Amino acid sequence: MVANGELQKQDLNVEEELLQDSDCCGNGCTNCILDNKPRPSKRVLLAGKRNVILSYTKFRLLRRETLESEAESKTGGQVLLLHFGHAPEEPGAEAEDDTVLDIPPGHHVMLRIGSLLRPYSPYWSDFQAKEFRILVKLQADGPMSRLLAAVQPNDLLEFRGPIGQYAHDASTAKCIYIVAQGVAIAPTLPLVRQVLENEEDMSRVWHLVCARDLQHVYFREELLEFAQYWNYRSCLYLPHQQCASAACQEAGHCVPECLHLRRSLRYKETAKVARLDASGLATYLNPSIPGQRLLIVAGDSTFQKTMAQMATQSLALDPVNVYLL
Repeated sequence: MVANGELQKQDLNVEEELLQDSDCCGNGCTNCILDNKPRPSKRVLLAGKRNVILSYTKFRLLRRETLESEAESKTGGQVLLLHFGHAPEEPGAEAEDDTVLDIPPGHHVMLRIGSLLRPYSPYWSDFQAKEFRILVKLQADGPMSRLLAAVQPNDLLEFRGPIGQYAHDASTAKCIYIVAQGVAIAPTLPLVRQVLENEEDMSRVWHLVCARDLQHVYFREELLEFAQYWNYRSCLYLPHQQCASAACQEAGHCVPECLHLRRSLRYKETAKVARLDASGLATYLNPSIPGQRLLIVAGDSTFQKTMAQMATQSLALDPVNVYLL
């Protein structure tokens, strides 16, 4: 059996040999693979295994589910849930395999189809079974979206990772603000779970979800489960929420006293018919709560930059404690 130190050395050598400029997708990602090289984690090293996804590896599409059809979406993009499992090169090789799949919360994986590269952030993964799930919003003019629109169960796709820089330290209590836009709520779920499921972690989480309306809030059941924990708070920001009442139709959105919206909300669900702005962020600053403040933003590049700039002022954050997924 190879010692952990030797295993780490071998994995690092492999990544250095395989990582080239062509591995960059060219989209200006915050966490570019060239700056955040895939490396074996402590969890993998302690297991004495190799992370199967450190270099491009084939994964089989096990399940494809449409969460929102193009006809249902006011913004014109289908939303797909894709569930992948590792595909061993030889039949039966999985039983004797010495690999695992480790994708830490807040990290993404790179999908390669031909010469096209795109990063996606898994919201669930299984260390031993070597499976993961991603949520994808297809763009009408996107080359990768066109390819993913055609994939079916049993198709093989190549992924590499994990790519990212965020690492949670549960040894000290923190105030963690997580702001998510649309389908980008998906990769924030494991970030929340790792805090809430650790009984020794005294950190508090504020989960601020920005969506068009209630119909476009994904994973509501998971958010409701999170709400059972003492150290979790959330709020939905729904600027385009609108019902059929005369007052809401005249205003162009649901008014604050809208009974239809109130009845649509579940126990412990809080929603505001507004965009999250600097003044809204400032309401979550509570100096009496101890702990280091940090911000995690998941969304498109414009959303990330806007939220990061506002939060450094509204939440009195040190820019080094701002993480963009």
